[in-house]
Amino acid sequence: MAVTHLCEACKRNEIDVVKISDEPAQPYRLCNDCHGRLLTYSLRPIEWYHLAIIHSPKKFLLHDDFYEEDGEACQPEEDVLVTAEEKIPTLQAVQHDLESLLDFSITRWFLHNDVINALKKHDTQKILMSVRSRFYGTENHEVKSRMLEIAADVLGTAASDWVRELWENDADKFFHLLSWAAASSLPAEEGMRRIFDQLKCVSEKELPMMALSSLYRFRSHHILDWMESHCSSFNDSWGRLASACFPTWLRMKSWLNKGRPFSLIALDTMANCLAVKNDPFIEELSPKILRTDINEIEPILYDYLQEDGVPRVKTKVGIIVKNKEAIFEKGE
Repeated sequence: MAVTHLCEACKRNEIDVVKISDEPAQPYRLCNDCHGRLLTYSLRPIEWYHLAIIHSPKKFLLHDDFYEEDGEACQPEEDVLVTAEEKIPTLQAVQHDLESLLDFSITRWFLHNDVINALKKHDTQKILMSVRSRFYGTENHEVKSRMLEIAADVLGTAASDWVRELWENDADKFFHLLSWAAASSLPAEEGMRRIFDQLKCVSEKELPMMALSSLYRFRSHHILDWMESHCSSFNDSWGRLASACFPTWLRMKSWLNKGRPFSLIALDTMANCLAVKNDPFIEELSPKILRTDINEIEPILYDYLQEDGVPRVKTKVGIIVKNKEAIFEKGE
């Protein structure tokens, strides 16, 4: 009798076990041998790879406590003997075949530039068709999320119709990833409007971080205008978001004059342009305060320090003055 159902891990033996996973709608379907190795954290690299493509490498029995990104077991309870054929493929080996490359992308903990650049070499419409098919063909939240990351970082405006469709049906489930896709695929005004509308439902406590993670890719002064109507208290996420928008010195002076919380946000915004803490949201942007009259910086900051001389303000002013050449860009 022909084998019609093969183990998801080894791809050779028939399925003996259907094991419920942390995605109840997507159980593991394994032969007895691979089931035993799964439970003892002793999968061979290619077995881990095959499972990660289907279930993602973030599932409990597959995640990075137990396996390296090359599928090597970190804490095996049984000996793991690996032949050359049982190692996972490299990016170089899969980069020219779109489906194999998409499989590979799912198994990565993060979608890094090497995979993004490899995907960009393929036909955009073919990528879109495959990404859509994979998104709708799985119940796995992490795999769906990776497809949306690819839409955001690879497809650009080619994904615009799909992104609009997803906003209507899945905005609550995938808000952050859809906001990233909106930034790259939709006209800026439309993308920001959709996100602003969604943020109306967010609590005051959660709003700063939600706004940062969903809006930072737009780099728009319209976000700064929106902040002026929605910041009711200080939070360091506001300064991170503002710095990502490349504000002008005129805006910073205005916020200093407003007093708290905007004066504190202004100081954070300027200091964040150093990216001294390797902030993942802003480091890649290398933000600046634009159109600055350099001669105004120290007098205005020291005047503010006289009005609000708490230690936090004193520290921030010192950092900004010391690093003003890195923070500010001259201009009218």
